Amino acid sequence: MKKQNIISGIHQYRREVDINFHMPGHKGKNEPLGEIGKNLSFYDLTETIGTDDLHYPTGFLKDAMTYISKVYGSKKSYLVVNGTSCGIISSILACTKPGDKILVQRDCHKSVYNASILGDLELQYIYPEFNKKHGLNLSISTDKLDQVLSSDPDIKMVVLTYPTFYGICFDVKKAAEIVHKHGKILLIDEAHGSHLQFCKDLLPLPGENSGADIVAQSTHKTLPCLTQGSVLHVCTERVNLNRIETMLRMLQTTSPSYVLMASIENAIHWMEEWGKERLKKNIEVFNERTLELRNMGINVLEQNFLKGEGVFDFDATRAVFSMSELGITGTRLQEILRYEYRIQMEFADLQYIVGYITATDEPEDIHRLFDAVREIYIKESKTKEKRDTIQIEPFPFVKQEAKMKQVFYAENTIIDIDESIGKIAAEFIIPYPPGIPLICPGELIDKNTAEYIKIMLKNGINVNGVYNNNLVRVVK
Repeated sequence: MKKQNIISGIHQYRREVDINFHMPGHKGKNEPLGEIGKNLSFYDLTETIGTDDLHYPTGFLKDAMTYISKVYGSKKSYLVVNGTSCGIISSILACTKPGDKILVQRDCHKSVYNASILGDLELQYIYPEFNKKHGLNLSISTDKLDQVLSSDPDIKMVVLTYPTFYGICFDVKKAAEIVHKHGKILLIDEAHGSHLQFCKDLLPLPGENSGADIVAQSTHKTLPCLTQGSVLHVCTERVNLNRIETMLRMLQTTSPSYVLMASIENAIHWMEEWGKERLKKNIEVFNERTLELRNMGINVLEQNFLKGEGVFDFDATRAVFSMSELGITGTRLQEILRYEYRIQMEFADLQYIVGYITATDEPEDIHRLFDAVREIYIKESKTKEKRDTIQIEPFPFVKQEAKMKQVFYAENTIIDIDESIGKIAAEFIIPYPPGIPLICPGELIDKNTAEYIKIMLKNGINVNGVYNNNLVRVVK
């Protein structure tokens, strides 16, 4: 048999990495997957007599969604097998009409922007507060949210991210109250927060219990669920369920994976039984080791520090480290962990590395990560090598020259990024992960943003929408 490239590649990765702090939340361990992990082909079915239908459920799939809704306290919950992007796009299209205006967090996921193209929507942005000293986008201001909604009654819907990729949380309950005071629908992209429900005393308030109307979650990110498994919660009477279901039928595959659906339900069952106990133990280790490293001078994000910087809350299952004061970029720190310590993180930017700590991690895994970071810091502190410190920049206030949908279908050409300044971007330019656009179709590319993109590329950050490290698409 010829070499199987994907299987061989996965085997190679597994040989090189001992511990991973990236999604999916099962971390490659069979035990949390239960029966599913032992015999995938047995659970790989299709719609036939006795297996129900995801799009018109009446049997065990309906029962599963009823169970999930009860666990999360929603009005109705839906299994989503096309990832949270599908849940987000379905929700936005269900709550808007072509030409409507929606208010979105500027550092939202690209799926929100894709929804605006599909729905021919107008976007208005609310920018997160940026901390220049620490190179971090912090929370959105709920006062600013109130001001924007007061000044623009044409906004139909609000889309906010909670928690962020870095675990940072705003006052979601207050945000819901403000949005509803103005008579709007609130969608929370809680892709990174499906675990919050299972350890409420030590973690931020779950979005689905905050008063938000719709909450989209990636169960595969922080629960022991297979990749692509997600859940969409409708939490209030303000949402038209028929519209939500119509959009889900339109955007989800007509051949949904029973393996994925079983994995979602199994993950939630496992979390109900083991989640709180295991999360509590891991959070205690995280907090203890974080304090130790911060006392050494290492920048590890934690709740008290962030609250001192004006952040409302922090998800203590997010391991976020920086050694930028030593001139070490996040990408370089990630490489050291990967190739010298066999530890793989979720992603890195110019300053920070980010890892997920889930209920399936063992305390010794967390200790090994923190021991490695401590050792790297001590070693690098002694080096006499002179390094430049790179600063993370806030999201650019770029000018929208044309509607995204119009530009999406316009003729374009590919040119050198240095020649693109002053021209209209024809596609997204997105550091990935986390999938947050720096430039959207229809926006002008300015010099500062072009230079920042080049710095990212130089430091090993993958930027979608840039080809051969220097080419971008612009409108003809």
